[in-house]
Amino acid sequence: MKKADYVLDTHALVFALTAPSKLGAGARKAVRRIESGRECGWIPAAVAAELTLLHELGRIQIGLTELQDVFESVPSLRFLPLDLGQVANFAVLGGIREAFDRFVVAAARSVGGKLITRDQRIIDSKLVQTVWG
Repeated sequence: MKKADYVLDTHALVFALTAPSKLGAGARKAVRRIESGRECGWIPAAVAAELTLLHELGRIQIGLTELQDVFESVPSLRFLPLDLGQVANFAVLGGIREAFDRFVVAAARSVGGKLITRDQRIIDSKLVQTVWG
């Protein structure tokens, strides 16, 4: 059986690393499955960039160093580089105004993964399968 692919947005990643109890029940289950190696998780380049910006602004304590440590300790969690396929998806997602959100949805669509997000606008858009509560 093929492993499912999940894509974590920035909130999901930060909560998974710092406060797992803040994740919705479905998100917690998906993260546990990724951590155990039963599923594959992707961190898009846009999420890594947003994490870096939030860390630089002092809004979160974790940064790129901690993210690199997670990649080393959880082999089923992988970095998803930005490629032209994602940019093509980005181009057709004009209804999503926030650039990071748009790139994250494009990333999830490019790998055919379920997006772990609490963003109600993304959930309501039905542009990608989502997991949270």
